[in-house]
Amino acid sequence: MRDFFKSGKGKLLLAAVAVLLGMLFFSARSGGLATWPQQALSLALYPFQKLAEVTTGAVSGWAEVFLGARENYEENVRLREEVAALQNELARYQSLEQENGRLREMLDIRQENPGLTLLDAAVIARDPADFSAFTIDRGSLSGVSLYDPVMTSAGLVGYVGELSLTTARVTTLYSPDCNVGAAAADTGDAGNVTGELTLAREGLVRMELIPRDAGLSAGSLLTTTGLTGSFPEGILVGEVVDVQMEESGISLWAAVRPAADIEGASSVFVVTDFPGKGTEEGTD
Repeated sequence: MRDFFKSGKGKLLLAAVAVLLGMLFFSARSGGLATWPQQALSLALYPFQKLAEVTTGAVSGWAEVFLGARENYEENVRLREEVAALQNELARYQSLEQENGRLREMLDIRQENPGLTLLDAAVIARDPADFSAFTIDRGSLSGVSLYDPVMTSAGLVGYVGELSLTTARVTTLYSPDCNVGAAAADTGDAGNVTGELTLAREGLVRMELIPRDAGLSAGSLLTTTGLTGSFPEGILVGEVVDVQMEESGISLWAAVRPAADIEGASSVFVVTDFPGKGTEEGTD
């Protein structure tokens, strides 16, 4: 027996028993805590567990970012669609408001001048170098004719000076080519209203050929006479702001502020027919 414990097998057996007794003793002393092999295994696996934890956290974080970005993108798309829909609705509303405004103006004009046939038109182009004219979106296909009067609800603007199938160029009161027979509503004094470059820069037009003994003065309102058939009778032209003697001393002339907002008008009315139209050729 002694020889057995002295042999290699005996020593191995004793060592195993000692280890077993040590484990039993350590387990008893640990009060149910993990055994040292368990602790060793846990220690060995810790780096891998930590890596798995970090990897899982990173994947989870990226997943949350991706899902959040996707949700934000979808929300932005939805909001953009809502904004676009609201903008379209606003544009339609504004268009209807403008149309209703033009119809109200047309109604006002027709109530004051029941014999006029009106065609509404939008101002589509202005030449910065030539403020005495502008282009509208109506032409001969819409029933516009050359020399048709053009006005707003506030008063006379001018006449159609050039014409195409779909557009027309309006010659305004600011142009020297425009000549309108007008008379003062308070005194009846008549004259010719036309454009003059110097006055036009101040937003004024010129009334000339006024009799020397005329009684019109600043504040007098001028309306069209309609004598030649180029413009309807009784359309407001403007208000006299100053009256002076011509250099010749034969007649008077007056500076007149147009009643219509010629420079700011975005829409106008073409008078395609009126009582007495065309009784004489040319413009007043």
